[in-house]
Amino acid sequence: MPRVWTPPRKQQITRRLDPDVIGWFKSAGKGYQSRMSAVLRSYVEAKRKRSA
Repeated sequence: MPRVWTPPRKQQITRRLDPDVIGWFKSAGKGYQSRMSAVLRSYVEAKRKRSA
């Protein structure tokens, strides 16, 4: 029987961002928070590669 993969739960935080940054992500439509998370993840992964 195949296993069902469940992604880890995300941690809720409060963050303060510049209004123009929020506006830019929101202007692309629904899912802006996921896109913000993807940009941060990409940054973290790039930093990890450089420090390895």
